[in-house]
Amino acid sequence: MRTKLTLTLSLLTCAGSASMVQAQDYSGTLGQPGFSGSYTVGFTAYDDGTGESLYTTGQFSIPGAIGGSNIARWDGSAWQPVGGGLNGQYSNAVATFQGSLIAAGYFDDAGGVPGTAKLARWDGSQWYSMDAQSEIFLNSFWDLEVFDDGITGEQLYIAGNYGDLNGNPDLDHIAKWDGTNYSAVGGTIGGAVPLIVLDLAQADLGDGNKLYAGGRFLTIGGTSAKNIAVWDGTSWSDIGGGLSRTSGFAQVLHMKAWDDGSGMALYVGGRFNLAGGAPISKNIAKWDGSSWSSMGGDFDADVQELVVFDDGSGEALYAMGNFVTNGTTTLNHMARWNGTSWEPVGNGTDNTIFGGMVYDTGEGNSIVMGGSFTMAGTVSASKVAAYVAASCPADLNGDGNLDFFDISAFLNAFANQDPIADFNGDGNFDFFDVSAFLNAFSAGCP
Repeated sequence: MRTKLTLTLSLLTCAGSASMVQAQDYSGTLGQPGFSGSYTVGFTAYDDGTGESLYTTGQFSIPGAIGGSNIARWDGSAWQPVGGGLNGQYSNAVATFQGSLIAAGYFDDAGGVPGTAKLARWDGSQWYSMDAQSEIFLNSFWDLEVFDDGITGEQLYIAGNYGDLNGNPDLDHIAKWDGTNYSAVGGTIGGAVPLIVLDLAQADLGDGNKLYAGGRFLTIGGTSAKNIAVWDGTSWSDIGGGLSRTSGFAQVLHMKAWDDGSGMALYVGGRFNLAGGAPISKNIAKWDGSSWSSMGGDFDADVQELVVFDDGSGEALYAMGNFVTNGTTTLNHMARWNGTSWEPVGNGTDNTIFGGMVYDTGEGNSIVMGGSFTMAGTVSASKVAAYVAASCPADLNGDGNLDFFDISAFLNAFANQDPIADFNGDGNFDFFDVSAFLNAFSAGCP
């Protein structure tokens, strides 16, 4: 059977073309030299008036740059400082709102501007105070989300573990800003856990677009809700009994809305193993608007980020985080959901991935990711890297040609059940993968 397969593939060698392309793989362009320091975590795209650029934030400095702490802009070839940087411990999130870039975290000031502690606005040329008045030691901000509740219009929602905002002690843990004034979002969180709102996301699960909040809490706005809740513009509601753990405190770290073909749902990552009090897949779950469901086996550590990405073989959900395994499968901090199980994404990274987004930095559509790693796949990448979509899936060795070497690479991968040979992404190694490879090889490259 293997001899016949080899002969069949060899006959297709002449079908190759020589366009310069890149197969699915990790790129170290963003991470060479990347950043010194601890990690990157937040990403956003922002146009400062000179064209759109990728921005990232975290706890780092830019090698060789003055004032390049905790925030940076990719200019197409190198990371550049942003207005003197964010001076202090770290930053957690960046977002765009009303033409400005907003940075949130635990920093003393932005570019030395007074009144910019922990929450600041960049207009493309200078930093401005948002009058958060958050110099207090205990205050920190963790996530930002621009959301229109259908009542008060589009506003910036601010999550964290702060005890007051703009001098108002009634604004804590979650609030919103309309560009001038801060106001409450249905009350605060409570419970006998380390209280914090860690993530905000929006989704329409068939009953209108709503805002979801996740973190560590047992109540929100006076309503019982274990670590996750939904805001409809008027009040907070529990989601199916919430997410918890059999021991220790649970937390929701990231949420992502996605339609896998069966309808829009909210996918939730974090640290938990119970949904509505019943066992569920550890650290990952799906909410379809009416019930919770498991997603494969158990992750051995926290899921920090969820991203929807098409790597050339179709749109899929990717998970990133502290984890190394799911069940008996080694994943190394990054995994792809194939509909029934989690599969490796190449060699993964050598340390935690904290954040990511889909963006094209010039290498093609990619998952840009940040964390505490120094290697992504087999390439050096200090704290930031990209997983690049395949522009020619059958070019398995990535040399820009379709030839015998790609056939050999497929045969070897198939024989060893290497994930790269799972060409249809169903988690099995069978005739359908061979057929999918043959079709891609015969189609050639763009």
